[in-house]
This record gives sequence, structure tokens and C-alpha cells, in this order.
Amino acid sequence: MLKQMRDWFRYLKWLLLLIVLVFILLYVAPLRDSGVSARRQQDEKWAAKVNGATISIGAFQSYARRLDSMYTQLLGDQYAQQRSMIRIGRQAIESLVEQELIYQEAQRQGISVTPQELADALRRDPGFQENGQFIGVERYRALFGAGRQSIGEFEEQRRRDLVVDKFRMMVGDGVTVSDSEVEQEFLKKNEKTSVDYLVVDPAKARAKSPSGEAELQRWYDGHKDRYMRGEGRKGIYVLFRAADLAAAQNVTDEEVAAAYERQKATRYSNGEQRHASHVLFKTDNAAPPDVVAKVEKKARDILKRARAGEDFAALARKYSEDSSAASGGDLGLFGRGQMVKEFEDAAFSLPVGGISDPVRTVYGFHIIKVTDSRPARIVPLEEARDTLRQELRLEIARPEILKRSTAFARAAAGGKLEAVANSQGLSVQQTGDVRPGDALPGVIASQPVVERMLGLTPGGVSDAIPIPSGQVVVQVTGTVPPAPRPFQEARAQVQKDLEEDSARQAVSGALRSARGSGGLRTLARALKVDLKSQSDVARGAVLPGLPPDPAIEKQIATLSPGSIGDPITTSAGVVVLSVKERRDHREELSSQRDSVSDGLLRQRQDRLYRALVKRLREHSQVQLNQPLVDSLDRV
Repeated sequence: MLKQMRDWFRYLKWLLLLIVLVFILLYVAPLRDSGVSARRQQDEKWAAKVNGATISIGAFQSYARRLDSMYTQLLGDQYAQQRSMIRIGRQAIESLVEQELIYQEAQRQGISVTPQELADALRRDPGFQENGQFIGVERYRALFGAGRQSIGEFEEQRRRDLVVDKFRMMVGDGVTVSDSEVEQEFLKKNEKTSVDYLVVDPAKARAKSPSGEAELQRWYDGHKDRYMRGEGRKGIYVLFRAADLAAAQNVTDEEVAAAYERQKATRYSNGEQRHASHVLFKTDNAAPPDVVAKVEKKARDILKRARAGEDFAALARKYSEDSSAASGGDLGLFGRGQMVKEFEDAAFSLPVGGISDPVRTVYGFHIIKVTDSRPARIVPLEEARDTLRQELRLEIARPEILKRSTAFARAAAGGKLEAVANSQGLSVQQTGDVRPGDALPGVIASQPVVERMLGLTPGGVSDAIPIPSGQVVVQVTGTVPPAPRPFQEARAQVQKDLEEDSARQAVSGALRSARGSGGLRTLARALKVDLKSQSDVARGAVLPGLPPDPAIEKQIATLSPGSIGDPITTSAGVVVLSVKERRDHREELSSQRDSVSDGLLRQRQDRLYRALVKRLREHSQVQLNQPLVDSLDRV
């Protein structure tokens, strides 16, 4: 939950990115240096290589500048704070690589654009029209007279864009939707259902005696399929460490000082910070007033205990509904702009040791305790010098590491990793048995290596895979069959599952007794829980106070009015619901059929296109000038 609070702007980023992509695919703009250091530009003269085709540094910088301008207009003053998370460099290079992949595939398919088609497209371009008419050849040519991009460069890029557009249309032409699919999509958007439901705390519904080891073992033995881990791999790999090469690089004090000055206003200027803990009591924004009042009362009861001197961390561990509860509610240090406004205002108004009144945010009610305060400061050069020097050394080393690991991967293709490594005096290490989600033993943040292994068959050798410490090339030597996690490893989940099942069975028994004597209302009284109601629930919508759950969605969509569904176990508790009324507005389907069909068709076309791009990327040789990309994403 707190991660959502800290990442609020990140979610905004992805929403805005959908808007940005509509604009940035139109043209490639003129060139401009974007601040990459001269030393690193000298390392490589390209931004990326795609199957041997080069994407120039100028094209990359131009594209990044357009993104930068677009985000500045969309986000205004907030952009400066969020720029490092938006990662302009990464977005720009990935978009350019995607365009090049599609262009190459279009050429392979024999798609081309004639000079007449290009001329017609330019005449139709609103940017070259006045009062709905083409401005004429002479005025058109004059537009490029004083620019940094020639008319030939512009028209070549426009021709490539048209080739890509043709290819996208060809891909989309094969997509269809049936009448039944249109009807289901219509119902998903227009069907409204009114439901009653109740939520039972599993701890109150199940037997009070804790589960013994023998009972847990029996449950595990009978439900091993719940604890399965998928097919894995084993193999050998070579790690090219950037730090090994970085140690030999010379970085002068002047270069360190220059890097410090470039980042002084952002990275080394720390605003005022607070270190705080909190206890969160969740409540939905749409919850009825009586439900909100109960949650607030609970928060105020705990507040009294905290202000009376009880250990705040212990209270957070016991009562908080946030993921930080396990650490006593500790949120660490944070500055302005990292929390939602109500939380931030309260935290920055408290003295050290102060405890707030309940603060309501979109997540619920928070009790906040400030444990430390740090004033705004600028980190001096002397304090940053050693870290900066090492970073600059790594910047110099990374392109060479990428070059060496890429060449090694090519030489090792065809299952020759160990032989090639031995010929070059490189150390070969064993991966051991690895499965989805694993990392290489002792190699931090190496999950991408394992993920790549899972896509290879025995004998297959990967390309160079970037990880924080360098580049990895791995060869799969065998497969590991699916297997359940060992009992002790899965024990905590086994106990949770058993307790939830016991609670569900207890609720099921109470429901059988209540079905013929008042239904859900009688069940709510018997279990001493509130009966809740929600009107106009759309397909796929989430009921207040409950997490998204496919089983709940299915019951809302399929239960007959007046019927009660079987109990459903969720993270919020055991849920029982009944459908009171369902309205599907089918009489409006005929008037909306075309618009629904068009929308569904566009969704499928886009998914197909995305899948094609992914496949092309997986089967292509793509090399990035990572230091160049990182130079735009560093703050």
C-alpha cells in the first residue's frame, strides 16, 4: 500500500505515456546534444544497432528531446521531480528500436512506398497546408532552408514512417471479431448488477485450536499441486564484471568535479525529509458513512493507546493493514512529493516524537509518528567524490564490458560456452537448478538471467544479459522437472491455506442452515457481521472493501437474481454474496454494435502488433549504447 503512495506519479506516467506515444511516432525532429559527456560519446558513435542497422546518436537525442518537451508540457513543474522515474532515455531508445524492427520486417515482407505515395502524403499533411490546401513546392522547400534537417532527411524519415504504417495496416487487416464477442464486450461495459454481500474474518469463523504439524503435513500432502514450481533449467555461465575493468580506468579530479556540478541541483540537493512510522486502517472511498465511522473509531482507539505510551511499533505490527506492519510501520526517510498530500502535510507539520490525529487519505485512516527530521542540505563534493569517481569509472568500463560479452556470446553460440571461455581464460560457473523467480546463486538481481534461461532449450546460449554488476552469458545444459516446494519452505502458506479452508467450510455450514430461513440476512446475524449492499455493479468492478477476484466477478455475472453463491476465500476474508437484480440494457446493443466492434477490433489489433514486436525483438540482434541511454536517465 505504501509503495502505491510513493509511486503515485509513476502510475500517472504510464497513463500519460499512452498520450505521448500518439505524438512521438509522427516525425523524427532535428538534432541536439542532450548532455552526454564527450568522453562517453567517443566510446561509441551510435545509440543502438538492430540486426546490423545503426540508430545514430543524433536520432536518439532528437527523439529524447521531443519526449522531454512533451512531458514538460504535460506535467509542468512536476516533471523536474519525476524525470528520473520517467526515464526519457529508455523510452526513446526502445521506441526507436521498435520502429527499426518493424521497418526491417516490412521490407522483408516486400512492403514499399512509391514516390507518388510519399508526395500525396506530404500534400495531405496539415503541417504543409494553408486553408486546407497544400502550400506549394517552393514554400515547402523553403521551410528546410535554415533548419538543421535537410529536406532529403525529412522525406526519407517520412517514407519509412509510411512503410511502417502500411505494415501495421496489413497486420490489423487479419483481425476480426464475432457478433458474440461484440455482445460479451457490450455486456461487460453496460450490464449492471445489484448485490448483497458479507465478509467474514477467517480467524472468527474457524476452529479456535491452532493446526498441529501432523494436520499441516496432511494438508500439504493432499494439496501439493498448490505449491508446485514450474519446470526449471540448469546450466553454466560467465559473468563479465564491470567493476573488474573499472578499477583500471583513470578518472581525474576535474572530471569528478564536473560530474558533481552537473548533478548538484538535483541529485545532491536534498530537500527537508522526515522519518516516520504509521498505522493504517483501510477504508474504501466509496464506503458508506457508518462503515467509515467504525474504521475511524478504531483508529482513534489505537491513537489513545499510542499517546498513552504504548510501543508504537508493536501497535503497528498488530493493527496496521499496510505492508509496512511487519517492520513496525516504519516508512523510512521520505521527502516532499513522495506521499499523498494529506499524509505529507501531516508528517511535515509534526515535531520529532509527535503522533498525529487520524489522517484520512484514499487508502484509509493513518496514525503517523515522526521519529526523525532532517533539514534541507546540499551534499558537498568531498562527501560525494568517491562514489562519483567509481560511477565514472563504471561508465567508461560498461561499453567495453558490453562489447566483450556480446562478442563472447556470438563465439559461444551452438553450445560452445565452456570451450570458448576456457580458450579466453574466463571463469565458468554453475547455475544449479533454477526455476521461475529464482536468481543465480550469490549474484544479486540476476533474475533476468534465469528468466532468459527458461526460454532456452538445452544447448542454447543466451545473448549478453545486463545485470547491475555487469553482463552475463549463460548456456542451458538441462531441464529441471516441475516439483512442489519442500514442506518447510511452504509451511507458512500451508498454514494460511488450511486456516482459510477451515473458515470457508465453517461459513458453508452456516450458509446451509440459513438458505431456507431468511438467506443472507439470517447468515449475517448468525455470524455477527454486517450485511452490505452495492447497486449498479459493472462487470469486472470491485466491490467496496474487497480485492479484485475472478470468482467474485463470475458469481456477480452468472448468479440468478435471488440466489446465493458459495463462499469465496479472499485476502479480505470469506465472502458470501447474492444477486438482487441484474439489468443488461440489451435493447441498446443494436445502436452501439458498430462502436463496440470498432473498439474491440482496435484492442486486438494492438495486442497482435505488440506480440509481433516482442517476437521480432526476441529473434533479433539488438545492441544498445547503454552509457549513452543512462546519461539521460541519471539525475
